[in-house]
Amino acid sequence: MQLDFASMAILIAINLAVIGVALPLAMGTPISRAAQHMQGYFLLQALGWALILAASRIRGTTWDPIFSIAATCAASAAQWLMAQTLQSWLGPHSLSRLVLGLCVLGPLGFIFFIDSMTQRMAWYSLCHGLSIACLGWMCLRPQRPAAPHWRYLMAGCALVMSCSLFTRAYLAAYTPWLSGFAQDGVANHVFAVIAQVCGSLVLVCMLVAWRDETNQKLRELALNDQLTGLANRHALLQTAPLMQALAKRQQLPLAVLLLDIDHFKAVNDQHGHSVGDQALQLLARVLKSEVRSDEMAARWGGEEFCLLLYAQPTAVDAFYQRLCVLLQQQSLQELGFALHLSGGCALQSLQQPQSLQQLLQHADTALYEAKSNGRGRLVFERTSIAPALAPARAAQEPSPTP
Repeated sequence: MQLDFASMAILIAINLAVIGVALPLAMGTPISRAAQHMQGYFLLQALGWALILAASRIRGTTWDPIFSIAATCAASAAQWLMAQTLQSWLGPHSLSRLVLGLCVLGPLGFIFFIDSMTQRMAWYSLCHGLSIACLGWMCLRPQRPAAPHWRYLMAGCALVMSCSLFTRAYLAAYTPWLSGFAQDGVANHVFAVIAQVCGSLVLVCMLVAWRDETNQKLRELALNDQLTGLANRHALLQTAPLMQALAKRQQLPLAVLLLDIDHFKAVNDQHGHSVGDQALQLLARVLKSEVRSDEMAARWGGEEFCLLLYAQPTAVDAFYQRLCVLLQQQSLQELGFALHLSGGCALQSLQQPQSLQQLLQHADTALYEAKSNGRGRLVFERTSIAPALAPARAAQEPSPTP
């Protein structure tokens, strides 16, 4: 039994439509913006195939050019959504502007050549092929780290599809073998098969990319504190050994600093837990603005934060004093009362390196001493060579009231 091009096109349109409808069911809700663009890509591709097939059945009527133009617009919009999908996963790319230009030029040229079937088909096949080639190049040159396997497969599909479209453009413009998009013939049959195979492979690539995106989000959730956006305890415990090794190798000072918001329970009791959450988020923002990119700030638990700083005692003390001033100023502005910090610091010895657990224990002991001696101060572990430190404020402080 011989399958004509119309039947093949119907099967392709149905297949793409089913994929587009089924994607949210397979992924679950809510789906990411990239996945939404991917769904739109398959649905618009299905619409494009359906419209061009419908146009071939009403050739010569008033509706023929309308359906044909609508088909090209749907296919071009699908390519733009694919570019958006790839940028979500691979990072913004300069070629996306070229894709957008080709997606606009394709339908415009199609309208310009509307009276010539071969010219409009050649023009649109050329623009469509170039836009797909750009998408393939975006896969090969990602702007952020991404798994190579699905990218290479996607680029291969783009190469095959663009070459087939360039061939169709040549056949339409320079040979008598291809005079219509839906005409039965070897060229159209081969193109339909290639489109179906590449469409299935693109689906595989997109599902793998979506899986990688989901896994990355899960990793971020596992390593980030959801309230403050800082790293959590687990992330710090993973990163600290690497920072200790770097400090030892390059003979850098490394300080473990534990910070605690003074009278935080009073903040929750007097102002409510939502204000307490705002206080934690405020401190996190201040820490982000003050901690260098090669250092680390993490929420250790409750109102306690842990920092890893490449700094000598005098620099740690200066950092703490600056932090206290900023926190007091911004909390007065945003919360209506001042927040204060107590700190305990332990320093890694270059002569007798200590384990992370030992440093944390020493810093915790120093923090306890700071709070026992009136709060609002930074205390170094007794084995550290610390500068003469004055309390950040008076030993007795009023309760945090507006």
